[in-house]
Amino acid sequence: MNTSGDKAWIKLRTVEGDITAEMLCEALKNADIPCEIKRSMLASGLGAHSVSLAGNQATLLVPEENLEAANAVLEAIDFEPGEEAD
Repeated sequence: MNTSGDKAWIKLRTVEGDITAEMLCEALKNADIPCEIKRSMLASGLGAHSVSLAGNQATLLVPEENLEAANAVLEAIDFEPGEEAD
């Protein structure tokens, strides 16, 4: 999947809600890993950006060469989709 430039961008993870995607993308950027967010058609069409919109998902994209480092960043912040803290 390509989004911009000549870099090959690939799916890192799909998360629930734009806010979660924005936070994770910012964490990746803070680690010097480029990140893009592909928003769902639902959120794009309605202009809605929330975690409460049912069915709203966003996909994090990173350059292919940064995939391993990006996964390490998400593991370091203990992010697992669908896992809630006790």
